[in-house]
Amino acid sequence: MDIICRERSCVYNKGFSCTSKQILIGDKINCTYYQKNDNLKNIPDTSRHIFGENPPKYHAHRESKKGCIHCQADCLFKSEQTCEANGITINCIKNMPLCATYFKK
Repeated sequence: MDIICRERSCVYNKGFSCTSKQILIGDKINCTYYQKNDNLKNIPDTSRHIFGENPPKYHAHRESKKGCIHCQADCLFKSEQTCEANGITINCIKNMPLCATYFKK
């Protein structure tokens, strides 16, 4: 399961990949495990320049057959509090880490 994270100020973000052992997406599609690291706040989001001269450097994504994403949102991918998507993307929207993979039921 790929867990892509564009919230660069989170302690679990390593090269746009989440390193947290578990993730909980709250009922407002927010990543509740987000932990801000003030030392990381000035790191630019280079993932926006994927086709530019200096493409972003991505950390190897974790592959897991077991679901490690728990979800409380009213989402199409949720099955008994577990995310059944092949992977998710967490994006920084309005200064909040939100699940961009969310599809309302």
